[in-house]
Amino acid sequence: MAAGHSALLLDGAVRDWVFIPLTLAIVLMKLLTQFMHQLFNAPPPNNKELKEIREMQAITRAGRLRGFGRFIPETSFKMRKEYFAGEKGLFSQKAVTRSPQEAMATDPSVMVDMMKKNLTGMVPQLGMGMVVNFFFQGFVIGKVPFPLSPRFKPMLQRGIDLASLDVSYFTSLSYYILLLFGLRGAFSLVFREEMVDETAMMQRQMNPMAANPMGVDMDAAFKQEKAALAQVEHEWELESAEERAVEVLRRQLKAKKL
Repeated sequence: MAAGHSALLLDGAVRDWVFIPLTLAIVLMKLLTQFMHQLFNAPPPNNKELKEIREMQAITRAGRLRGFGRFIPETSFKMRKEYFAGEKGLFSQKAVTRSPQEAMATDPSVMVDMMKKNLTGMVPQLGMGMVVNFFFQGFVIGKVPFPLSPRFKPMLQRGIDLASLDVSYFTSLSYYILLLFGLRGAFSLVFREEMVDETAMMQRQMNPMAANPMGVDMDAAFKQEKAALAQVEHEWELESAEERAVEVLRRQLKAKKL
């Protein structure tokens, strides 16, 4: 115990009527949030047109051409480059893919999906927060088994303002917040990839537009990819490949003889 602080004897009733019920309530709330997430977050229908899918795949194909074009002959490289970045190429045409704003205006399911994702995170947490503040606020329920610096006092002793209380003791409200985010590792072992991400959930609540991207600006992507392809020059990677292979084989044979 740090100097100037006296040891506290925690009542057993705090364990039976605060610590255990609070732990069970948080676990049940996490389970409820997880099942609500699985119930309301079904995969959205794919309303993309064939031309939109082709445009998105063209961006990927152009990137592969820039990265691996040295493994195809120069004539094949120039044909593909002309198809994508030529004066009448694909990237010189106007894209048909809708912008994110147009997607929201024409597809009501986008807004419905955003509201569902926000509700699955907000409702259980708001309800649990009200329960904790009403029933479990103001209790000292435990002590960490190692010393801590005073900087941890605001984090571990929420709801209690006692300067004489050692920083190693934690309150029920702080325990709720720590357990709320600390159970993610244990729940991820059970639900695997279907686990709810509280960080992403908070981002959706604070900024739904940034956390729920509905698309990309395909015209800007076309211009960017066209400029990148224009700077790429073909360098035949397989030029004199036979001579290099013969040289490697000679080295190996010489090494075996030695």
